[in-house]
Amino acid sequence: TRLGRMPPPLHIVPNGVNPADVTPSAPARAGFRRRYELGDAPVCLFLGRLHARKGVDVLAQAFLAANIPDTRLVIAGPDEGMQHGLEELGDPRIVLTGYLDADQRLAALAAADVFALPATGEGLSMAALEALAAGLPVILSPGCNLPEVEPAGAGLEVEPALEPLTAALRLLLNDHELRLRMGAAARTLVESRFTWERVAEQMEAVYATLRGL
Repeated sequence: TRLGRMPPPLHIVPNGVNPADVTPSAPARAGFRRRYELGDAPVCLFLGRLHARKGVDVLAQAFLAANIPDTRLVIAGPDEGMQHGLEELGDPRIVLTGYLDADQRLAALAAADVFALPATGEGLSMAALEALAAGLPVILSPGCNLPEVEPAGAGLEVEPALEPLTAALRLLLNDHELRLRMGAAARTLVESRFTWERVAEQMEAVYATLRGL
């Protein structure tokens, strides 16, 4: 460098989540499913802004292409340009909830069986972390920046394109036991890597490293 010193090392510390705040409850699950007439169907949840960058349009197309009987895709979030196109699909298996407040967002997580976010250009999605903490298997794109998910057995990382998303949806929505295993692994992953206690430990380690420079 100009001062003759090497730049300090780069450290990446993730966002954190409190698993107790998103632990699913049976009443919340039942209430959300009743409100949106989901019945007992396996539910894939998208939770985020309805923006092209979030991949919600290709997720909806993949869900229709998967064509799994008695399943639902719940799309929850405020419209940022994609809602009209989703409504034009005209399929009753795709449920648009609009914006959800904090309590209803937690109820949506409780009601879901799979979480999907095929986004591009994410930092580190809090919605994805909350879904993992709620014990949901996830379908994420590489752009979600959670490469830990697939090695941990907590979900699938696929490209945000029609064919890989369709295959991932078919795999998880058709296999109840796989969803249970991946959901348990998702919760374990959060508890080992992404709680605020773990984040604080990582921050302390960074400060310790910087003090030693």
